[in-house]
Amino acid sequence: MAIEDIGLVGINVRMWRHLAVLYPTPGSSWRKFAFVLPVTAMNVMQFVYLLRMWGDLPAFILNMFFFSAIFNALMRTWLVIIKRGQFEEFLDQLSTLFHSLLDSTDEWGRGILRRAEREARNLAILNLSASFLDIVGALVSPLFREERAHPFGVALPGVSMTSSPVYEVIYLAQLPTPLLLSMMYMPFVSLFAGLAIFGKAMLQILVHRLGQIGGAEQPEEERHHRLTSCIAYHTQVMSYVWQLNKLVANIVAVEAIIFGSIICSLLFCLNIITSPTQVTSIVMYILTMLYVLYTYYNRANEICLENNRVAEAVYNVPWYEAGTRFRKTLLIFLMQTQHPLEIRVGNVYPMTLAMFQSLLNASYSYFTMLRGVTGK
Repeated sequence: MAIEDIGLVGINVRMWRHLAVLYPTPGSSWRKFAFVLPVTAMNVMQFVYLLRMWGDLPAFILNMFFFSAIFNALMRTWLVIIKRGQFEEFLDQLSTLFHSLLDSTDEWGRGILRRAEREARNLAILNLSASFLDIVGALVSPLFREERAHPFGVALPGVSMTSSPVYEVIYLAQLPTPLLLSMMYMPFVSLFAGLAIFGKAMLQILVHRLGQIGGAEQPEEERHHRLTSCIAYHTQVMSYVWQLNKLVANIVAVEAIIFGSIICSLLFCLNIITSPTQVTSIVMYILTMLYVLYTYYNRANEICLENNRVAEAVYNVPWYEAGTRFRKTLLIFLMQTQHPLEIRVGNVYPMTLAMFQSLLNASYSYFTMLRGVTGK
């Protein structure tokens, strides 16, 4: 089974392979540049447009959101391109772990894997569909304005972007953006979620295996063998989560700053604009940011919770029925499970729902401070 056939990551990897972001071949390597460079050029033109909008605060904030969102999508994609070898190596590790579980005799564990695959696949489809529709909404919103405006404000020095035929050409050039940006923005979110879902599934399987240790009818050697197998498996799970944290820790730290700033700015913009169309758009953008953040932190939080259940399962193993060797081994394993198994923002703060709430509180606090300073 190829990596694209694993439902946990299949849609995202298949998309990135087609675009040569991952697993490029000599004949397809040019695709990643044809995919990324036009969006990079548009992001630069957005920055030039922001400089022109400096005096118009609502327009500046709204276009800052578009600039930041596209910059974030580019940052994610360039990260995968630059760290392609590490991502491919990690996906190979996932494939090995997945197939070892799928080929085992543990029917309960295979059921957990199938449910995890369905969950990750459905989430990837939902993310791509929602992102596509969200960007289509941004694309058609200028049609309802009285003045000429592009979906994504862009500018070039010395060029009037609202004069014909420049306006029409730029507008037509932005028509593919729903497809391009959806393929650039959401696969990283869905891939992260799929990898976290697999981490949670492996911990659930470990809890189930620990629950099968013990019983008066179970021989001492079999009992010890089951325990050592669980310890070896837990070591694999720890390695998997640590490698995942190593891949994403810095990017989620940068995104926490970007998303927190965007939410704060959009809340302030919502406080000073009067156009119903813009109010609807901004509410939709805020909800999009919250959804992406929640997807990150909720999936990472589930790994923390499931790791706590592993420690509880080790504690509940009937050690009092076993011999001294089993008890000593179990005690060492119990000490090992006390170490937190988590994904950290910038290798500093754990990605939990409590951290998600703290980030939202900080964004709202900065919004109220900004509103107080400006008197808006």
